[in-house]
Amino acid sequence: MGAVEEQRGYLAKAIKGEQLTQVTERKAEDGTTTKVERPLRVWFFQQGDNWFLQPRYGARVMLLDGKNNAIQAGKLADVDAILVALGKAADMGELDKVLEAATQRKAKAKGS
Repeated sequence: MGAVEEQRGYLAKAIKGEQLTQVTERKAEDGTTTKVERPLRVWFFQQGDNWFLQPRYGARVMLLDGKNNAIQAGKLADVDAILVALGKAADMGELDKVLEAATQRKAKAKGS
């Protein structure tokens, strides 16, 4: 799963204290380009004294157990073990149902 390895790279940068941004070029209508610095889309975040991992499929948050959208990691360094476990679970097909649920669109209520 490429996204897991990408997140592990972002995590390594965070552990080193590096800034979690990327520079992209934006082209204007007149043909000029400007460099824009944007934050990386990381799956991990800190809340209080704890770190959490919120796995995603594209922009959608995955509910691994059907109701919770984050895994508590404790320390930032602990996030890597969770990412490794997620990668192994994905390789073994254990996340197929979770990924399928994440891709399903919710039906709109009539009259909306």
